Amino acid sequence: MQEIEFRSGHLCVDTDPALCVPCQERLDRQLALLPRVYGELEVALVPAPDSGDRVTGIDRPGIPLNGPAVEARAAIRGTLASWADLIVEGRTVRLPLRTVPALAAFLRRHLGWLAVHPAADEAATEIDTLLQRTLPIARPLPEPLPAGRRDAA
Repeated sequence: MQEIEFRSGHLCVDTDPALCVPCQERLDRQLALLPRVYGELEVALVPAPDSGDRVTGIDRPGIPLNGPAVEARAAIRGTLASWADLIVEGRTVRLPLRTVPALAAFLRRHLGWLAVHPAADEAATEIDTLLQRTLPIARPLPEPLPAGRRDAA
């Protein structure tokens, strides 16, 4: 899906909770990508007129928002924050700023510790699933032109 390797080719041994080196590297790449996806979702928050995107707040004054983009941004921030909390509790290190770039950088710095934690596979799977859900919202595929409009293009 859009230049990202997901964990469908999981290489870790089922009996070992630690992540193998290829899975650690994949998780590191995914953590590096999340701040960019989060920023792309910011652009998607306000749908273009007549885009067909689901919006919230249509009957209320203010800016209509793309509901899936709002939810995706909250999911990214919440997921990174929860795994950062686990590291802070387990390592007695200082909590990073609660921004997506800071949280992702923090998780990448402590990836070696997280990779051998009993919840390592859960963390990798959750972050993988998060990217699978949020990338199509941040980077929607262009819709094909109707047959009559293809000739004009």
